[in-house]
Amino acid sequence: MRRFQVVILLSVWVLNHTGCSRKEDVAVEKSKINTTLHQELAHEAKSTRDESSSHENRHADHRHAFANPKELAKKWNDPTRDEWQHPEQIIGALSLESGQTVADIGAGTGYMVAHLSKVVGQDGTVIAVDAESAIIGYLTDHMTQLGPAKIVPNKVGFHDPELAPASVDAVVTLDTWHHVAGQEAYAQKVYNGLRPGGRFVVVDYAIDAETGPPKEMRLSPDDVIVQLEKGGFRAEVVSETMPRHYMVVGVKDKKLE
Repeated sequence: MRRFQVVILLSVWVLNHTGCSRKEDVAVEKSKINTTLHQELAHEAKSTRDESSSHENRHADHRHAFANPKELAKKWNDPTRDEWQHPEQIIGALSLESGQTVADIGAGTGYMVAHLSKVVGQDGTVIAVDAESAIIGYLTDHMTQLGPAKIVPNKVGFHDPELAPASVDAVVTLDTWHHVAGQEAYAQKVYNGLRPGGRFVVVDYAIDAETGPPKEMRLSPDDVIVQLEKGGFRAEVVSETMPRHYMVVGVKDKKLE
């Protein structure tokens, strides 16, 4: 856009200082200027399209790996993952109780779903939210193994978790927040879906972690705090011992009577 602004300024200077005395000369100069302006506008439009396409392609390439959930489950659901993922710390941050309803956004092959299910128990519900059809199919086929809670697989888009107003007690997203489109607006939708006093726990890859998504897709804990606060939460980084991740907790405060 700067180039476009420069062209406009030069255009004004040309008309004022070229000394064109005849209408024909002025018309020729204006024609040249208009041609240049159209070229610059076309250049700006192409640059914008290219940047947008590049952004979409990066996310599409990263999501392509989710096409075979059966193979992914061998790694993602490996019991040894608990040694470094520390699901007990994530569950502790959620402050869950038996019989409650919790949503796992970006549930994948059900690693956290299984842990959450044990905590809320047979009277509780785990809403397994994901944007990938293959993942939802896998979760649906494995609901019995993910029990004892009621498991509700729910396919959504990248802009909305589709939680009914004040319908859940807690929400967690693990290794997914960097995929979300429009995090601030999304955070507000999560906020609206939580009951007063509910918690939203975001666990994602540290900027300097050796494994994880491309570095340009990652977010810092401070970025996440700002996004959650703009969504309505009171947010803070919570201490944990995960070597590859950080954890941010957003709280939907109870309204004073």
